[in-house]
Amino acid sequence: MASRYAKFIKVTSSLVAAIAVTFSFSALAEAQFGNNQGFLSTGVVGGVMVDAQSVLGQNEVAIDAQVLERLSKGLQAADQDVNKISDLRMISLKALNMQLQQAVEQNQPIPVEVQFMAGLQRIKYLIVDQENKDIVIGGPAEGLVSDEFGNVVGSESGKPAVHLEDFLVALRSATEARTGQGISVSMDPTPEGVRNLQALYANHNQFSPELVDDIQIAMGEHIISLTGVPKDTRFSQVLVAADYRMKRLAMGLAKSKARNMPSVIEMAAKARNKMTGAPRMWMECNYQSMATDQSRKVWELRGQGVRALTENAFHNKDGQVVVSGKENKFAARWADRLTDRFDEITETETIFGDLRNLMDLSVIAAVIEREGLADKTGVDISTLLSDDVRLESRPVPTTLPTQCSFVNVAAKGYIVTASGGVQVDSWSVAENSEVVSGTEKIGQIALASRADRWWWNAQ
Repeated sequence: MASRYAKFIKVTSSLVAAIAVTFSFSALAEAQFGNNQGFLSTGVVGGVMVDAQSVLGQNEVAIDAQVLERLSKGLQAADQDVNKISDLRMISLKALNMQLQQAVEQNQPIPVEVQFMAGLQRIKYLIVDQENKDIVIGGPAEGLVSDEFGNVVGSESGKPAVHLEDFLVALRSATEARTGQGISVSMDPTPEGVRNLQALYANHNQFSPELVDDIQIAMGEHIISLTGVPKDTRFSQVLVAADYRMKRLAMGLAKSKARNMPSVIEMAAKARNKMTGAPRMWMECNYQSMATDQSRKVWELRGQGVRALTENAFHNKDGQVVVSGKENKFAARWADRLTDRFDEITETETIFGDLRNLMDLSVIAAVIEREGLADKTGVDISTLLSDDVRLESRPVPTTLPTQCSFVNVAAKGYIVTASGGVQVDSWSVAENSEVVSGTEKIGQIALASRADRWWWNAQ
């Protein structure tokens, strides 16, 4: 699969420089809201703007004050009960389906609290409610507010809310996610671009900043590959934006707001002659085995959800990938920091929290599909699965032009990288479960508190 292969070039020479390759942008002049179904949208995911020409912005975008005010007013229209903080808020999929069905039949916008899943911050539990012919999901929840970049986040933690749009995509894509390449994104230079760059280096024996424009022209466009989900959805926007943000942070083209998170390039520059190899980093699911009970009616999603990994590789003279067995210790250290401090980092790097929500939702969707829970319970989730609930077609780029930055290090040659990727192997997580004593108690607590509404707080 594309996202799990290395995407690097290393050109040996006597030059002392490291070139980090990322992608250029243009910013949206104006943000817009939703479609006929009434989904609130500012065109921003995790502070990254994607414009009508499907171009990614390099820097976090400050949303126009009037647009933020509109978003804030939209959120204020939500059921005010969702503002209460809860360690365990439950949602009935049967009742959620009815909420959507009513909006479709009456040609009305979907209520704001429905769009943001009653303020859920993560999906932690899936419970079969056989008595009510229902499936119930739940997790921690907070009130809904907007941050300065137009992200809808929890009022206390500042972490992104779970989006109904993403849940619908996860449910509708569950079968496809099981086959082929699964859910993934990768950004790859073309073989022609690799050969052009190698030819450029062959004609220069000394690096200078003046070469940057020539490097960008030589490399040309990078190809963005998306698999497993529709390419024009918010789900895909988050995958691309998370990969893009990881590249910029790792290669020093953006400064992380998290403490003590220097880039790979900064670490290499500080160590000077110890930089070797061209690191590729990607993110993938990071869960423990799912906990379930003897009757397989309660499922708990355990683990922080996301981890970063790294490996070294390069392209040969034909532009083909050659995997190296060596590890770049600076890239490994950076990836370990992102993994170990992931929960903390999501407080300032919203896009990574968004990515984790996608992974949670994809795993839950895979469990529903794998266990045949809709058929077993008789729950009606037809509207959740139907195109009657129209999702806004969102711009997602298919190519990105090369942009590079550099830092002087005492390394043996150029190091050029287009590193990154995201792999969401939801079915592997869903298939890895174990019976854990006491898991059934979560189901008992959740269902005992069930209210006559589509969501409730478990006591």
